[in-house]
Parts: sequence; C-alpha cells; structure tokens
Amino acid sequence: MSTDAANFLEKIAQQERDRQTPRVALDRLDDNIKAALPKGLDVLSIVPHGESAWCKTYKISTKSANSSPKSYFLKFEPGALGSRMMRGAFTADSTLHSYIPSNVPKPIAFGSCKDDPETWFYISAFHNMSSSIPSIPAFIQLVADFHTRSMGHSPDGKFGFGVPTHLANLANESTWCDSWETWYTRALTTMLAHEKRTQGPDADLDVLFAALIEKVVPRLLRPLETNGRSITPCLIHSDLWHGNCMVDADSGAIMLFDCAAVWGHHEAEMGPWRAERYRFGEEYFREYRRVVGVSEPRGDWEGRNALYALRYDLLCSALYPGQMKFREMVKQEIRRLVEMYPDGYQGE
Repeated sequence: MSTDAANFLEKIAQQERDRQTPRVALDRLDDNIKAALPKGLDVLSIVPHGESAWCKTYKISTKSANSSPKSYFLKFEPGALGSRMMRGAFTADSTLHSYIPSNVPKPIAFGSCKDDPETWFYISAFHNMSSSIPSIPAFIQLVADFHTRSMGHSPDGKFGFGVPTHLANLANESTWCDSWETWYTRALTTMLAHEKRTQGPDADLDVLFAALIEKVVPRLLRPLETNGRSITPCLIHSDLWHGNCMVDADSGAIMLFDCAAVWGHHEAEMGPWRAERYRFGEEYFREYRRVVGVSEPRGDWEGRNALYALRYDLLCSALYPGQMKFREMVKQEIRRLVEMYPDGYQGE
C-alpha cells in the first residue's frame, strides 16, 4: 500500500475518532459497571483513553482502603451492535488470555448498563502502554506460544468461533465448519458483503470474486487437507497489527488486545502483515517460519499468504465509504491470483 493511501486511512480513522469518542470525563460510573468491579473500590476518575474509532473507551482510576490505586479499561457502545461487540470482545480476549495470561489484559466483565440497558460495556485490567516496538523474536515467540498451546483445543476440532467477534465494527465470520476451505470461503464472502454494503455494487468485482472462489481458494487451501494432510485448528488473534500489540511500560511484557478470535489455520494470522500499512513484513514472516514452520505444500506459502491478506484489504474498503483505493487494490490482487492459478484445483 502506498504512503498516500496509508496517510489517508489514518486521516479517516482520526476523523472517526473525533466524531464518535467523547473527549470529556464522565462524572459518574453506571451502577452495573461499578458492580462488575472488585468490591470496596472508590472511583477517582473516568477519563477518555485510547483511540478507538468504533466504540467509546475510558480509563477508570480507583483506590481502596486496603490496596494501592488501580485502574481499569472500559469500552461501551449502544444497541444490538454494541451488545455483539462487547460480548465478542470479552469472549475472545478471555480465550486468548487463557493461553497467554501474562500478555493479555485480564478481562473482567461485560454486560448492559443500568441507566440505559441498551448500552453495553466491557471491562478489563488497565496497562500503561509504551510506544516502543516489541523485538521481532520476542513478538513472534509470543504468537507462536498461543498458536501452539491452543492447537487441539478447538471445540470438536472445528474451524470458527463460538460467538461473533468483530474486525473494527464489522462482524467476523464465526460459523463452525469442518474444513478450513469451507470456513475461509465463508469468511471471504462475508467480508465482500460488508464491502459492497459500504461501497455499492461492482460487476467487475463480482466476476473476479467468483473466479477467486471457484479457482484460487480450492487450489490454495484444499491441498492443506487432502492426500493425508490435515490442519489442527489453533486460536488466532485475527486482528494482529501494530495497533493491537504494545509493550507494557511498567513490566516490559508484550501485550496483545482487541482480539477477533477464530479457530483457524495458523498461517492466516499473518494475512494483515503483508500490507505495508500494518508495519510488519518479511522479517516477521521469516522469523515465524523459523519458529513454527510452514504448512505443506510449502510451495504454496506465498499464494496462501496473498489469499489471507485479501480479506483485510476488503475490510479496509468496507470501513471507509467512498474510499475506492482499497477496492481497486482488491480487484488487482484477485486478478493476479486468478492469473497465477487459472486451472484451479486439479488434484495431486
């Protein structure tokens, strides 16, 4: 992605943050939110914190008679979307926390507000984050840890997730599927539907997408689960980019958050890393391949990564109405992949 496109994306995101996030402190905490916190706390302040374009985010500072001051991170959003987002965030972060508890802010609760039952909240532990970038070996080892620790623990060995999670404010595909090819086909189709609702119809994109599903997806994903090969689903964060990965300023631990969990193929985690806008790249790929390895057929690695990256380009197009650069990127990349694999899957 060009620097101009990356700058445009950040500009639009900042506009969304300015529009949606109140920049004033709250004078009181809703009773249901306060009840979800540990008992005996006095709330000192509730101030805006973070830069989410998709929900309201706050830092809750507290103290008690028997302990030092402690802070909590609060998200909330109204309506049915808010309910799904907060439930998904709590469930996804809780699942990821169970595998790397020192590297995910501890989820505490989610629920609806007492004052407005149609507004939903999610609370987690608060961490002071630094702007430093984690070292590549340490970051990749952490990703490898939760991938390998979670392998074999997907319910019934299936691909998907138990509740809808969200990429920004768009529902991630969560349907349980027996095969990875089936799940990923659904995930791409779901993201295309999001994109078309935002940007409108495009006959050329429809033709290209049909060829992608008919030829490219089977050619690149079916060999993972045929001829004696199989994929053991692992937990993938599914939205792992530099904005969702920071260093705790106090402990130095790498912290992952805003999980959009899916039980899937571990290589799919690296889909967003392909784009320059996410500030990961070949060094990260190389280290992950060194630590974890590549699925067979190894020769399809590059094509699989390009296919996994497509979903995130569709996501960017779906998030920003009227910004057609991402749609054009998607069409160009699909065209390239169809030209690379014109015969589709022919068996082995």
